[in-house]
Amino acid sequence: MKNIRAVVIDDEASNRRLIIKLVSKLNSAFEIVGEANNVSSAFELIKNSKPELVFLDIKMPGGTGFILLDMFEEIHFEVVFISGFDFYAVKAFEFNALDYVLKPINPIKFARTLNKVQLRVKNKSTESGDLKEVMKSYDLKELVISKIPIHSGNNVMLINIKDIVYIKSEDTCTLFKTGTSEKYTSSKELSDFEFILENHPYLVRVNKSTYVNLNFVSSYSKGLTCFLTMKDGTEIEIPRRVKSKMLAVLSSNR
Repeated sequence: MKNIRAVVIDDEASNRRLIIKLVSKLNSAFEIVGEANNVSSAFELIKNSKPELVFLDIKMPGGTGFILLDMFEEIHFEVVFISGFDFYAVKAFEFNALDYVLKPINPIKFARTLNKVQLRVKNKSTESGDLKEVMKSYDLKELVISKIPIHSGNNVMLINIKDIVYIKSEDTCTLFKTGTSEKYTSSKELSDFEFILENHPYLVRVNKSTYVNLNFVSSYSKGLTCFLTMKDGTEIEIPRRVKSKMLAVLSSNR
């Protein structure tokens, strides 16, 4: 059987050498056919060598790994992202079901990833459009999720986080309300989105089940029981124990 052609894109030579060594040692089905250390050289390498797998560093000189991928009209290769440990990045990979390897590389986990990719290539199950769809939810320069994907039937709605008025947990689902009065429901629980929401300073958790967008707060009451009134007319109660903290945040953002 023909070997699976792979390239390694990482700005650190020691990381490239380690990946090449591990691939050779752990899975003979792969053949490393090239390496690059920045976005521009990586683009030329992929275009010319036509690999079936790309080991891709997230942060490199000249741009991010996503910026590199965005340079391709279609992605006809598997991607395994290489990243230094970053809680947000790891959660984002898992949220979007992307393959990733953390630095320092764990050989056992790396071997599992190789086996998984090998199976997909063998079964020709790579969907070139899947990664492109995931990238639409990212700010490609900052590598933060700027749009939240909500699955609706056979479609995926991408909601701009800046357009969200509030997010509420409802039973085992999560409700998103936007400034255009549209409501979207995700079957995921609120906890699945927390790592995204907490990375945006204008989104604040006001109670156990609700986040609000400070940019959509029109007023708040002064009584012992405090209510936020959103620009769409929705009133949201703030527990007494977090009232002082919330008012301080609101004041600092006005």
